[in-house]
Amino acid sequence: MHRTTADLRPDPGLALCLSSSFFGYYAHLGLLAGLEERGLSPGRIAGASAGAMAGGLWAAGLRGAALQDMLFDPRFLRAFYEPGILVRGVGVLTGLAGSGFLSGRRMRRYLLSRLGEQRIEDLRNPRLEIAVSNLNTALPEIRDHGPLADFMVASCAIPVLFQAQEIGGESFVDGGVANESPFDHWLDDPTVHSIVVHRIRRGADRRASRRWTPFGVVAACHGLAAEELQRRRREQAERSGKRLLFLETIHERPRVWHGGRARGYFAAGRKTAREAVLSM
Repeated sequence: MHRTTADLRPDPGLALCLSSSFFGYYAHLGLLAGLEERGLSPGRIAGASAGAMAGGLWAAGLRGAALQDMLFDPRFLRAFYEPGILVRGVGVLTGLAGSGFLSGRRMRRYLLSRLGEQRIEDLRNPRLEIAVSNLNTALPEIRDHGPLADFMVASCAIPVLFQAQEIGGESFVDGGVANESPFDHWLDDPTVHSIVVHRIRRGADRRASRRWTPFGVVAACHGLAAEELQRRRREQAERSGKRLLFLETIHERPRVWHGGRARGYFAAGRKTAREAVLSM
């Protein structure tokens, strides 16, 4: 499975799953950069939430200096926030101003300025699949077609924090709601021989002594459900007969304004890739 950098081409049978995680796209992209440095290139990437953001940037062709220029650009981080969030919040809580504190329009504009009007189905190096939650059908979906920037934002649209994203007459929210690690759709796919699942874990956890906020409680409940689903999916995956590798990158929980620490998160993902290559 290992290849030299000089002869690097995407392996169509190697599929990489990038899990949802709060600002986890730094470590996910560090992992991708580290794999490429070691001569490994997945032919397919599936991502949820931050994993969809990372996978979308990579599949759109951002590499090296161009990738890092965008990733560590303060405007990229600011694109997640919008003026007037507190005023809008009052309307959201009363049910008069939509379904979320943030509209997602600012992030969409930023992505369009960087990626243009690309579509998911046009990305072939690697192929990209984005996990979203469809509110109209009440089902999780893996989208391999549609406007790239729109579905990247939709997959990151944490319920209540972001309003539901309208695409093609349907409403979508965070792909991590029901599919934190979207890889089970590959288990019955004969074209996939190996699956790598990358998850991000936080450092020292002080839940026993922390003061809980409403969003903290929601996040903890989501984490509990995600862990149970992950356990069941892992058991199913191990019975599939495919080659499986579960990787974890551990770093501190990013603060809302994490600034220069982002480079450390990227480096942590790259380190995970370098250590994992020995077992691949």
